[in-house]
Amino acid sequence: MVLKVLHISTEYPPHRVVGSLAFQVRDLVIKLSERYDVYLIHPANFDGNYLDGNVRVYTVSDRWFSDVVAYMHFLLVEVASRAPYIVPSDIGLIHAHEWISSVIAKVLSQRLNVPYIVSAYSTEPIRSGGNLSLLSMAIRDWERYAFSSALFVLAHNRPTYDSLRNDYGINAIEVRTTEDIEKIYNDISHQRVHQ
Repeated sequence: MVLKVLHISTEYPPHRVVGSLAFQVRDLVIKLSERYDVYLIHPANFDGNYLDGNVRVYTVSDRWFSDVVAYMHFLLVEVASRAPYIVPSDIGLIHAHEWISSVIAKVLSQRLNVPYIVSAYSTEPIRSGGNLSLLSMAIRDWERYAFSSALFVLAHNRPTYDSLRNDYGINAIEVRTTEDIEKIYNDISHQRVHQ
């Protein structure tokens, strides 16, 4: 049986592009959809769904807030209210991209009783340059909270890997290729079958 994976991202082209994360996520899920049944949820300026190659893409309403933590809560409500209608009952894994999506994945993981993993491309200590502000400290707390309870945290570059270890005490897995992620998916799928 093919593993069904739900990806959650705050960015996905062409409907929600803030930076390079959108394209990194798209490249990854397109490659993974060659071997797995891939679903993806992201915010956009419309509620709908479409196919991107083999990837089933679902959108939720997007509304930007000046406070990124408020935005995270807004997206959590949007995704949690839409998920029961789009997530297959036999989903085997949730894969979040970055910290906002990882908070959402944690909630869905608990509701659906499936594991979640996180792809980290940066951390708040890296993004803030080590400067502390109330907002930065809040993001660090949420990031640490969601990352530390994930089954695995995948660091997509060496600075992120080092920051996860040094700033959060998280033993991440440094991934360089899609094959690295496929191995993790296969291990998770194998464990779930034998539980």
